[in-house]
Amino acid sequence: MKKITSEDIIYAALSLFSEKGYDGTSVDEIARKSGMVKASFYKYFQSKEELLLGTIVLIEKLFDADIKELYMKHQLPPREKLRQLALIALGRIYKNKVHLLVYSVPLIGSKEEKIAQAMDRLEHNISNLMVDFLIDAYGQSIRDYAYDIVFVVRSMTINSFRMSDSELSSTEHQTLAEFIVSITDMLAQGMLSPDVQHQIMWGRDSGLYEDSDQIWTKGRQIAHVLQHMDADLKQVELDEAIQNEHMQILSRLQGELSEQNVETAHVKALLFFLEQLPALQEDCKKLKAILEI
Repeated sequence: MKKITSEDIIYAALSLFSEKGYDGTSVDEIARKSGMVKASFYKYFQSKEELLLGTIVLIEKLFDADIKELYMKHQLPPREKLRQLALIALGRIYKNKVHLLVYSVPLIGSKEEKIAQAMDRLEHNISNLMVDFLIDAYGQSIRDYAYDIVFVVRSMTINSFRMSDSELSSTEHQTLAEFIVSITDMLAQGMLSPDVQHQIMWGRDSGLYEDSDQIWTKGRQIAHVLQHMDADLKQVELDEAIQNEHMQILSRLQGELSEQNVETAHVKALLFFLEQLPALQEDCKKLKAILEI
């Protein structure tokens, strides 16, 4: 018989929450849906509120892996990266209407406050990631307007899920993601038009978009260092065969770092080879610090 895990309970709870709402779902029902008795539930979570906090923590972990993988896809055009980011957010967060569940919890105790803080942290990071991808797509000139675009897109997305009677299908997710990117295109092009002046509502210093040191920022840091190494390799004067060998090793390193479960020994070996080249030593040192190896 398969051992029940905390993740099994979380997924069972999300299924019930989407059907009956957070307030309408009891611990007893969650336990039964998970295949256990109520008393066993409390071996994993002390309360329904703690379960909801655990749900957000799990989503953060899954989102981290998704974003890290997305940053490693250097070949994707900037617009496609925006669409992929929308799909990830739709699938991981809005699919189960977790954001709406959080808003239904009264903020009266420390656990409830932690739930709200965790959700705020997750949404802030989505916003900051979108700003990053907007700059990649439209250049630095979009930075001042990026936070307003994110505000519109996020509001539109939340309301689309609030208004839907049931969970969106995969096809509907794809359609909504493409719609989000289309609206983003229109907003960006309009705001960058020299013929129109726009009032900025949410600036880069807004408290809504505080910088975060969440774990998925490592994906962004890794991607930037790898891009810098690639550029350096193309500029350094080397014998063609040696340069090709280094490019192959760098490509293998990129592939290794894009895996869900990184093999530390393989990464160390690849970095050891690359750091023998003086031009790459500083970047190899940065990667080791980011990866904590």
